[in-house]
Amino acid sequence: MQTIYNILNPYFAIPAAVKRLFMIQLSINSVFASFFLIMNIYLRKVGFEDHQIAGFTSFQFFGSFMFAFPLGVYIKGKKLKPFFFFASIAVPLAGLLIVNSVRLQIEPLIKTGFFISGCGLMTMQVCALPFILRNGDGETLSESISLSFTSWSLAVITAGVGIAILRTLEPVIYQISIQSSEYYILTMFLFIGIPAMFLAPGLKEKPPLSKSGRFMDNLKTFRHDYDWFIILKALIPTLLIAIGAGLTIPFVNLFFFSVFQLDSHYFGLLGSTASVLGVFSALLVPSVRRRYGYRVAILMTQSIAILFLIGLGMTEVYSAVKGAFAMAVIFYLFRQPFMHMAAPITSELTMQYVGKKNQELLSALNSTLWSASWFVSAKIFQYLRGMDMFYHQIFFITAGLYGFGVFLYHFIIKEFLQNNTSVIK
Repeated sequence: MQTIYNILNPYFAIPAAVKRLFMIQLSINSVFASFFLIMNIYLRKVGFEDHQIAGFTSFQFFGSFMFAFPLGVYIKGKKLKPFFFFASIAVPLAGLLIVNSVRLQIEPLIKTGFFISGCGLMTMQVCALPFILRNGDGETLSESISLSFTSWSLAVITAGVGIAILRTLEPVIYQISIQSSEYYILTMFLFIGIPAMFLAPGLKEKPPLSKSGRFMDNLKTFRHDYDWFIILKALIPTLLIAIGAGLTIPFVNLFFFSVFQLDSHYFGLLGSTASVLGVFSALLVPSVRRRYGYRVAILMTQSIAILFLIGLGMTEVYSAVKGAFAMAVIFYLFRQPFMHMAAPITSELTMQYVGKKNQELLSALNSTLWSASWFVSAKIFQYLRGMDMFYHQIFFITAGLYGFGVFLYHFIIKEFLQNNTSVIK
């Protein structure tokens, strides 16, 4: 009990502004999580093929990509509260457009909805880390970043359990065909985004770390104001891992649906269970980092996650063998927390590695890279599935990219520790 208290106690000392941001993220992420869990299955049920679904998904990442870098430049020296308010409105409205255009099968509107949702989500992601760095304190910085990352896992838990409950109650409440359930479930989840609209205007923040400037003025200072070589070294591992993640994470639900015929509400529960483990692992991250250092917290956890991903891919090869589905569930459940465990620590590491003057730009570039990579990955997935490539082959490509990215993180950690001898290795 004392150990649990020691792990959780620092979270109570997190500044109130960061806790409020966490509630905003949880509200918005819960809307997106419901779409993340079952939208692809809904699209399959109304008649779209895997390559078409990947095409729709790519518009979300394209919107994020187009929005992230200009936003990262623009927010330098500016208050971030208005951007969170924008995200709280854009994501639910985009979701409303998507579910209705899918029901009516109006493809241009489906693409538009995905594009707008990408812009809204990226606004929140680009601004979250700079907000934490501005309004957090040094003693609880690791906890503040981990809490922010935990919002996604908690959102998936909320969405997964909610989806299962709504599917159970659906015949009584809606009296509709079970095949149409995803439309009503996703529509209901849009209401979970409402609290963010009321929380965002009351967000209190400290003055920005740098002076505000016009967009073009900020753009002109890029060459001289930032340490580009250090920034690029920090971004390359992110790029590799992001491309790999984009080939797998958005389409795992299709993998389970196609290989094991796992329906949306069951996958929602599976995703929720994985996220419960993800929450516990994320809360443990600061303690693991302080006790064992960056090498264990990043390199070991991600290496284990890669092995579980390879195992998940192999279950497709042996899908006809008894117990293959059970093994797939086990590999999926344990891969999630190990990969998520490293995410807040890699963010903390790279932010400290590049230094304070580069942090806001790195946050924007990280978000841009993830969005651009997932856009490219969605297009690659669309092409590969169009050629009837198996899921396990795509998963193995992901594992290779992950492995190379983790290998490069080793050198960043080594350099960072050489320049910061007091940090635990």
